[in-house]
Amino acid sequence: MPNYKFLILIIYSFTLACFNIKAYAITENQYFVINKLINEENIDKAFSDLKVLQKNETKLSARSQILIGKIYLALEQPAKAFSFFEQATFTSVSTDDLAYAGMSMSAIKLGNLSEAKTYAEKALNENLDLVEAKLALGLVFSDYGQMEKAETYFKKAILASRNSLMSVRTYASSKMRQGRYKEARNIITNALLEQKSNAATTDLLGKIFWIEGDIKEAVRLRSDASEMFRKSGNIERAEQIVSWLNTAAMPKVNEIRKSERVEKEKIEKKKVENKKIEKKPGSSKPKLASPKRATLKPDTRPEEIFVDKDKPTYTGSGVILNDGEWVVTNRHVIEDSQYIVVRNGLGKVREVESVEVPTDENIDLALLKLKKPFPRNYSLLFSDIKSPKAGEQIYVMGYPMSTILGRYNPSISQGIVSKTSGFGEMTGEFQITAKINKGNSGGPIFNDKGEIIGISVGKLNKTELLNQDGFIPEDVNVGISGEVLSNFLNMPIKANLNESEKYDASQIYEYMRPSVVFIVSQ
Repeated sequence: MPNYKFLILIIYSFTLACFNIKAYAITENQYFVINKLINEENIDKAFSDLKVLQKNETKLSARSQILIGKIYLALEQPAKAFSFFEQATFTSVSTDDLAYAGMSMSAIKLGNLSEAKTYAEKALNENLDLVEAKLALGLVFSDYGQMEKAETYFKKAILASRNSLMSVRTYASSKMRQGRYKEARNIITNALLEQKSNAATTDLLGKIFWIEGDIKEAVRLRSDASEMFRKSGNIERAEQIVSWLNTAAMPKVNEIRKSERVEKEKIEKKKVENKKIEKKPGSSKPKLASPKRATLKPDTRPEEIFVDKDKPTYTGSGVILNDGEWVVTNRHVIEDSQYIVVRNGLGKVREVESVEVPTDENIDLALLKLKKPFPRNYSLLFSDIKSPKAGEQIYVMGYPMSTILGRYNPSISQGIVSKTSGFGEMTGEFQITAKINKGNSGGPIFNDKGEIIGISVGKLNKTELLNQDGFIPEDVNVGISGEVLSNFLNMPIKANLNESEKYDASQIYEYMRPSVVFIVSQ
């Protein structure tokens, strides 16, 4: 905890001066603004704003007492916090719910769990929707080891607070106290899929990664948090993190860099040695191609996608090509759209500048040209585009049912090419047994060598097929073949000169994730 001793003395002097005759009540809106600052751990600004509101007033209102209690809680002074919450119950009955919840949180920090439970229940009797009281009961039951009850109250609190990051941090912190750091990390990262992080949440996530041993990510996150605190005016918290970076983090980072340098030297030495090994005379076995790419780690906090909430939104999938400058998808995913944005499987967002479609309206493909290209190593090569072969193992990647399954992590499904033509012997299409759902439209279909053999078509009209052929196909879906894709891009398919290495589903997902994008159009 930062050294706030000077601030504590100022708060104490300020409160003594205010206890006199004249009462002053800050508005409910002013209370919420300052409370938000406290929840974001911007204590200096919270107290400064509260002091301005109380200027020239000689008595603290109940709301002011509650806010000062919360400030003391944030400063790890629970006994002083408790006294202010208790005083608020004598000042006004209209804020008893908030005061009792604060007393409960103070009692938890003081180790008085039974007392904390009593006050939290009193708070809920006053206000059934009070988030702080539900969080307090979650913490109490967590410490009691009654995990089902704790989970219930935490989830109720998050729901009641509309997924507020303060509630999320409290829930995650309870998991950390139990040593369940992965669960704590997942709680935060899942919440950040739908909203932008703040300094306190970013810092807590960095602390989790540090405990888990991911030094680089911890340093990145806590450095970001320091800058966020600084911009918000919380210089004390920013400097505290800088001190940690200089004393605890940098020695670890230097160790990692040294280890990586040694490992890189070993790899380079091995490459040189391998080049010296000559091919034996008479050997005709083709050489294995090297793996497609190195594994790239997804961002902890994906970049936010901004859309007009008053307009209808359509989603689909796509794949990155041409050194990161293009995305290929289905025409029907983006047709008639005025605004298109994409986010790849690592969490990076790009806006689309222009769209090109085939002159043949029957070809369901579209080329999206980006305003700013993705990094080159996110892109697949034109030479990766191949023709499908009957019976070969395939993997479909994309973002099906995004509102249900999430819009950050792509999904993967497995199957085979069941036929190299579409329904009704349609050329340019091929049939696969892998499942394709709404949202998969435009996503890539890979073979087990990591080559693109087609693009998913997720708008199959089974009713039309029933009327036409008298049956509904089960577990069979359609892709646009690699030949059609290569012709559309004016990039002829190249034959393999080497035997490509084969990958399993987990490797395909790991290698190809950076190249698969979630598409949002309006």
